[in-house]
Amino acid sequence: MKVDTQTAPSVSELLKTKESKTAEKLGEEFEAFFISSMLKEMGKAAHSTKKSFTEETYMAIMYEKIGDYVSQKKGMGIKEMVLKYVERTGETKVSGETGDNTVK
Repeated sequence: MKVDTQTAPSVSELLKTKESKTAEKLGEEFEAFFISSMLKEMGKAAHSTKKSFTEETYMAIMYEKIGDYVSQKKGMGIKEMVLKYVERTGETKVSGETGDNTVK
């Protein structure tokens, strides 16, 4: 079998596509987490009465699903910011000197 090198994608192009999809998924998941956390805190502030375990569990699942739904649709722009960061720096891993996100 002969491979046409003129039309076949290069390895670097394939890696960039994979990194882009990874960054996009990372951005979408972070946005979903952020939205669900925000909704959870808003729910705490809005309802000062004590909820049963069942109600708390139901609301936690609902907030998570709303976060997933919103991030998969238009979202809040967090996914786009993550993609711009990855595009600018080329990094897909979180690293740094502070926090629990240090890469070893």
